[in-house]
Amino acid sequence: MSFPKKGNSLHSGSDGGAPSGHADTFAAMVSAVLRRSVGGRPSAVKLVARWTGARERTVKNWFAGSCAPKGDHFRELVRHCPEMLDAFLVSVDRQDHLAIAKLGQVEAALMEALAAIAKLKR
Repeated sequence: MSFPKKGNSLHSGSDGGAPSGHADTFAAMVSAVLRRSVGGRPSAVKLVARWTGARERTVKNWFAGSCAPKGDHFRELVRHCPEMLDAFLVSVDRQDHLAIAKLGQVEAALMEALAAIAKLKR
């Protein structure tokens, strides 16, 4: 018994009708962020697989940039890797949302610093 000749490729290059250039750009962005944020760890693939619930082979493809996460997997990447959200907002030209998110982080840090100063004064 042999495998059928048709249908043995994993990815056809299109993303459900979307132009392949957009899918490639998204995959490259995800790959770059993953490599930058967790790529230096020896178990980076396993870590990302735990975060997302994806199989390790799928995560390896994300690291390689040969395919990109979809839907729920991308949401989990953003949840566990804030750099992913930053890169995504920049890629869709929404730096205004990025600035607002950073402002919230700065405000929280300032509030924490003020609380620490108030403790020292007592």
